[in-house]
Amino acid sequence: MAIIVGANLLLATPAAVAGVWPLVLGVIFSTVAVIGLDGLLAFFIRRLPAGWFGRERRIFFVSRRECHVYQVLGVRRWKDKIPELGQFTGFHKNRVYEPQSNTYVARFILECNYGVVIHLVGAFFGFLIIFLYPLAWAPGMGIPVAVVNFVLNLLPTMVLRYNTPKLEALYALNARRIKKNELLMYEKL
Repeated sequence: MAIIVGANLLLATPAAVAGVWPLVLGVIFSTVAVIGLDGLLAFFIRRLPAGWFGRERRIFFVSRRECHVYQVLGVRRWKDKIPELGQFTGFHKNRVYEPQSNTYVARFILECNYGVVIHLVGAFFGFLIIFLYPLAWAPGMGIPVAVVNFVLNLLPTMVLRYNTPKLEALYALNARRIKKNELLMYEKL
């Protein structure tokens, strides 16, 4: 917010001409409004049927090319610096707590898929903030806040997409292990 205010003052935008306090309060209001919009969107998306976000849905498949992009961007190095807000859903995604349970891993993937949709929708709908201001003020306040919101929603989306193939591999490994144990039990009979 300080950078947006400073840039407006340096560039003498129409928002800055109105005065420092209207500018500061406008940027604070924009930031609170876009966070509120993100929260409202998340609330409504979480009410959608879980079946729309299941691990079997093809739309959530992460290709090898996409994984490579995340590796080039170094997601592994900075992913732990992104705040994890699992407390809102009662399911923390900062680490895998039950790696042996496919029920747990499937829920983890479901939560990741919900998160991807929530963050992508929030990233794009955040640009609605531009329309809160007169057209002359939009380049100085609305657009920068919307762009920052876009980036701050894109980062967790990349982390969630980066983690999904690893969770899918863990799910497959567990499924093979369970099947092998069932075969061994059947042979003992």
